[in-house]
Parts: sequence; C-alpha cells; structure tokens
Amino acid sequence: MIRIRNKMLSPTAINTYLYCPRKYFFRYIKKLRTKPSIHLIRGLIVHKTIQEFHQDQPKVFHKLPVEMVSNKLLDIFNRRWESSKEQLNKLGLPQNEIDFFHDDSERMLINFSHWFCGCAWSPADSSEEKMFSKHLKLMGIVDAIHRIGEKVAIVDYKTSKHAKVTDEILRQAALYALLYQDKYNVVPDTVFIHFLTEPGNPEPIHIDEAILEYGKILIEHIREVTATDDEKDYPCKCGGYCE
Repeated sequence: MIRIRNKMLSPTAINTYLYCPRKYFFRYIKKLRTKPSIHLIRGLIVHKTIQEFHQDQPKVFHKLPVEMVSNKLLDIFNRRWESSKEQLNKLGLPQNEIDFFHDDSERMLINFSHWFCGCAWSPADSSEEKMFSKHLKLMGIVDAIHRIGEKVAIVDYKTSKHAKVTDEILRQAALYALLYQDKYNVVPDTVFIHFLTEPGNPEPIHIDEAILEYGKILIEHIREVTATDDEKDYPCKCGGYCE
C-alpha cells in the first residue's frame, strides 16, 4: 500500500531530493543511516566549536587580541577532536589524511578568529538555533544570528573547500529566511555565507520578497513530489552513487 506522506521538510532534505530523488528516498523515507565520512565529522566538530565559542564568550570579546581568540577556539576544537577519536579511527583513513583535516580545520578557525576580531558586529544573539514552522512544515538549524543595529543577519558556516555561492546555498538561504520570518515575524535583511576555508568577510545574500516567494514555491513543489513512499516515484539522478 502506498502511503501519503505529510512530514516536516528541512533545507538539507530539499537539496537532497533535488540532487537525487532516490537518495532522498533512502535517507528520509527508508531512513537508512548515512555512512560516516571525514567531511561530515570534521564539519560537525568545527560547527560545534564555534557554537561553544559563541555561548562562552563575554560581550567584550571583540576587544581581545586575535591570538587570544584563536587560542580559545583551538582549545575548544582540540578537545572536541580528541573526544571524536574513536569515530575518526573507525573511518580507516591513513593517519596523514586525518592529520591534514585536523590542521585544515584549525586553519579555518584561525580565519574565523581574524574575521571575528576585525568585524563591527555584536556577538551572536544565538547559535545553532533550531527552528520549526508548523505553518510551512519546515525545520532547520541556523548556525548564528546577529543583530546589526536594527537589522538581522543570519550566518551559515561552510567548511567545504569550494568558496562559491551555489544554487544549493541560495536555496538554503531562502529557507532559513522563511523559518526566521515565521518564528519572529521579521524578515532578516541578509543571510551571510561564511566560507571558513577563506580569510575575509562572509558572502552576503540579500533577502527580498522574490527570494522568499521562491522558497515558498520550492517547499510546495518538494512536498508534492515526495507525497508517497513508493520507490519507483524516486528515480536515481546521481549515476548510482546513492546506492
């Protein structure tokens, strides 16, 4: 029997479907576990490091020397990296490859510390904030929210090696903006994409009515095409990598 589904979506789930419907089927309908990877584990550690940093910092942290901020971030990171050693070892990677990702992650956090100490933003009002919209039937986790004067800025941290705003990232920005608007009844001015692999400022995606409407249309489209749990309705578009 084919069941009609009406479940919560997320930005990740929507992008997964657009990449490959069959992959979406395996992950979100059959709920098969995703194989761990060094990219996934490293990304999670870096995100959790910045979250803990935001939660622990006093309001005067911007006035501290960049070396002190870097050391604080690296202390958090290395503690979390050490506690993830069992997961990392299970990947079966050569030690030199694990060491590369460790050092690369530290470089990202040093980039973040230089940006943090040089920017005029107030500290993050919240980090890793979970948002649920019953109206949109959408949920997501926002990396950081800053208020810059009267304006609201959402920040999404990226640990990928390619510092480029893709269609996938634009979709995420639209959906995060809709989630924030639904929760706080305020439209964020900008979603900033912070490519941690690069020094310098985050890339801004300005939010307007057009991008919000695009997000709403996208949600409705994905909800329509994922309404059943029949595998044949989810063709593979990734050349079999989803298997």
